[in-house]
Amino acid sequence: MIYDELFDWQKKLVDEYKDRNAFGLFLDCGLGKTPLSLAFAEANECTKCMVITINSKAIEDNNIRYSWWEWATKSKTPYRITNKTSLKNCSEKDMLILNYESLFKRTKDKSKKGVVELKEEIQDFLSGCRGHNFALIIDESHKMKDLQSLQTKSIMKIYSYAKMYSKRCYVYLLSGTPFTTGYEDLYSQLKMLGCSMNKTEFIDHFCIKDNKPGLMGWQQPIIDYKNLDELYDLVHMYAVTVKSKEVLELPEQVFVNQALPESKYFKLLTQEKLPASTIAEMLKSIGEDTSEYSGSVKKDNPFFRNLDYPEFNYIADTPGALWLRARQISIGFQGNAEACIWYDRTRLNALKRFLEQNEDNYVLFYNYTPELIELYNICDSLGYNVDVFSGEIKSMIFYDKYCKMSESQKLTNKKNIILANFASGSTGKNWQEYSKCIIFSIPLYKDWEQGLKRVHRIGQDETVIYYIFFQYNWLDMGMKTALEKKIEYSEEMFKDGLRKEELK
Repeated sequence: MIYDELFDWQKKLVDEYKDRNAFGLFLDCGLGKTPLSLAFAEANECTKCMVITINSKAIEDNNIRYSWWEWATKSKTPYRITNKTSLKNCSEKDMLILNYESLFKRTKDKSKKGVVELKEEIQDFLSGCRGHNFALIIDESHKMKDLQSLQTKSIMKIYSYAKMYSKRCYVYLLSGTPFTTGYEDLYSQLKMLGCSMNKTEFIDHFCIKDNKPGLMGWQQPIIDYKNLDELYDLVHMYAVTVKSKEVLELPEQVFVNQALPESKYFKLLTQEKLPASTIAEMLKSIGEDTSEYSGSVKKDNPFFRNLDYPEFNYIADTPGALWLRARQISIGFQGNAEACIWYDRTRLNALKRFLEQNEDNYVLFYNYTPELIELYNICDSLGYNVDVFSGEIKSMIFYDKYCKMSESQKLTNKKNIILANFASGSTGKNWQEYSKCIIFSIPLYKDWEQGLKRVHRIGQDETVIYYIFFQYNWLDMGMKTALEKKIEYSEEMFKDGLRKEELK
């Protein structure tokens, strides 16, 4: 039984809340939401179960440690399991493990825009739940924040069918970060758990809106929150929240800054006027006329929003595009995987020196594909065993091999590294065999909070050290401050930082 393998505090949660038909497990990352939710299903004798999770977890089978599949095989219910890789004959199965993207049919028919049609295999599975207790488990439920998205509509439809077909239906929402952009993200999750408030009532009671001229009330952006004690109480009517420090004595987390100076390329991209000599130096390097630029007087900067001047391959014609380009050049490049230019290799060179001088096992997080290409080449050239967890590339050969070693073997087995994209690797993975983590480029808070927990979780018994690479420019510093305040850095914050910089 899964219940027998739980920690005492987890067993208490099951014992206290198992009678709830709908319940949220908003537990800190690493506190075992997977076995805990399956233990709830086990306690309620659910002989049919559907798990909706992120793609990287939906494709894992019982050979992957701590996967949904592996845990489900330990249940007292002998589930016949299948996942998103094979939906054929799924009506004969007892458990489906799916990703968010595989729930509904896609159509180019404009007349059906916004209309959800579940895949036939899923409908067949649901219709086969008659006479069964059914558990619907929504992993990473913060992905449901948009009520109008096809994914959220699909989940609501599945829930509706499950209640209609099954003998008794239970739904469990799982998230370590139930809100990522703001408290308004909670509404759709609370609605599914039984909250009777409508969206307008929720926003009016808990959110403070701006008063920008020319915008209707519903168009006004949310700028702050109110009645937070009441919101806290509301959440706990439908969910339990647990932080690591409340139930576990996890090792200390240590953050070590790896600061780099602001580059001239960042200034060239983000400042409309610069000293003429600075502009002349850049023009001279690309063979352009510098006769208009002499002295120290500030002049219009032709590289503002376009480091590719006089070409226009990487022009930033909107604030959002400029934010993207500014994040990239802070790292050192412009462009995408197919075509990118590395203007500044300072950060790459600093990482290479770091890995040369500090040989160990690491999880390294990055944001963009051009980073991966260069990072892989650096690690490979230094003799590191490189695993990659990014998009469609999920190679964990060396980490899996390390996990199977004896403790004495692990002591001498160094120079292993996992290169993980924040978007892919920040959720659902268990990499606590390594205790050192490199943050090569600054992420958004939703990825940061989850990413830190890939190594700082149950099973970790060493101090976890995070090495944070950043540039001393207003963007990196602003995004870093947002992480420390546990808020999401936004386009508005970017524009505000840009305005302040231009006033200097």
